[in-house]
Amino acid sequence: MTNTHYLEAELHSDFLKQERIDPITGEKIEEGHTIVICPACKSAFFIESWEYLGQTHCNQVETLTEIPKAKNMFLKAKPLEYLPFLFKKGNYERDDTIKTALENFLLVGAFLVGAFSLFFIAVIVGYYFMPLVGVISAFGVGGIIAAIMHSQKSNSLFKKKINPKKASYLALNAKKQAITIKKKAIEETINFEQIEQLNYSFNYIRSNNVADTLNYSLSLEIISNTNQKSNYYAVLHQDEIPYWSEFLEQLPYNLKVLNVR
Repeated sequence: MTNTHYLEAELHSDFLKQERIDPITGEKIEEGHTIVICPACKSAFFIESWEYLGQTHCNQVETLTEIPKAKNMFLKAKPLEYLPFLFKKGNYERDDTIKTALENFLLVGAFLVGAFSLFFIAVIVGYYFMPLVGVISAFGVGGIIAAIMHSQKSNSLFKKKINPKKASYLALNAKKQAITIKKKAIEETINFEQIEQLNYSFNYIRSNNVADTLNYSLSLEIISNTNQKSNYYAVLHQDEIPYWSEFLEQLPYNLKVLNVR
């Protein structure tokens, strides 16, 4: 069910102070606009943008019945719970492009080695035995090499996973009123008050491997008050997306959070 909200200055002053941006049009949400709010990520959309999305977002078809009220920044402290998926500093699309280039380079190299081997086998076998046997042997070896290359390309030479030894772990730190990012024994704490905006997006990862067909990349950008940007990404299964939605739910509502896709 689509629940809409007509924004009024007196009734929705706290929400309007957040200066939300519609993720589809990029326009500022202001008094007099009619919006809907995704119950999972709390992103606000113009009703036209919601209809453009097919009235669904974050696998949700219903919208919030009430506009979220501002949370107190001083949340109840509880033990640190890191998200169950790993993060890596950087940009997923850039890293994926580099990996794809390396894959193609290795496959071309394997093809050249295979072609040379076929020629060598055909010449040697044909010289010492019969030309026909040489040709058959060459095609046989060629078939084996082609099958191996196809298998490697389908399954990806570089698995789209993050090495735990190089990974970062992310958690909401209620005690310190911050986001904590841990890598090995080093912890980085970013206070809520230091964050100007938090941007994130999900992208479906295409794969020929059945086991990886429900994987997504999660891109995260943390923009500080001094306009410094920290980028991280994670690779997670579709069933792990609710953990991210729960993480967003626990953030203070006066912290600007934007789903950029």
